Amino acid sequence: MKPGIVFSAVSGTISKNSISARGEAVCTSLIEGGTYAEAMTAVEIALTGNATAVTTTKHDTLIYTRSGSANLVVIDADGTHMQDMKAGSAALIKSGASYTWKSGEELRALEVSVPDLSGPFARKQTSPIQNYQRFVQQGSSEKAAATSNREFEVLYDADNGSAHATMFVGFIPPSGAPAHYHLYDEICHIVQGGGELHVGQTVQELAVGSTFIVAPRLLHGLVNNRDEDLCLLGIFRPAGSPAAAYYPDGQPAPGYIES
Repeated sequence: MKPGIVFSAVSGTISKNSISARGEAVCTSLIEGGTYAEAMTAVEIALTGNATAVTTTKHDTLIYTRSGSANLVVIDADGTHMQDMKAGSAALIKSGASYTWKSGEELRALEVSVPDLSGPFARKQTSPIQNYQRFVQQGSSEKAAATSNREFEVLYDADNGSAHATMFVGFIPPSGAPAHYHLYDEICHIVQGGGELHVGQTVQELAVGSTFIVAPRLLHGLVNNRDEDLCLLGIFRPAGSPAAAYYPDGQPAPGYIES
């Protein structure tokens, strides 16, 4: 895991060792654990056809469909469940369950593993959950305001079954952003538009499929230098508000009030 470094499955720069097959699916490991214990990881799956099954072990899996479609089949303690996944569809698969993709049509989806209570770090930051929704669709919840005219829609948090992380989609209009930081660990994945990631003096281009991780307290800035919204998928832990941001002097960013 290399905080602040952009990776992409479509860039052609990913090591061959990070690419594997799962049936007819091509799986690209974008965020790996490296030297971190209990790390979140991210895999992008590209599929036309059928994938072989995966069993989640010691982690929950949060899934977001960026484009294309497929049937997602989940087998857990409550039986077998199938959902037609399309752009904007998301799923939460609990630790110990298995899942597979069927009848994929140019599917591009992100699978994020979030460690469960089997590790001490996760146990320290878990949240009590409410009802559990296996599947949700972007656009079914109201957007909330963040800083600099930005908005976000929460897909998963403790309210619908995610005890260990929050998943949201952020909508960033054409704008710049000063350097800021968060107190949480976050994986970011660009689902629409593009722009730039600024970390110190380093500027990296962002396009659809670009993925990076932001470690707690890493100063960074996202700039949308295009004529359309930049849509960013974020998964962070411990769970909380996607608007929780601080400027380098420790002051909360406008629009965020500490609870």
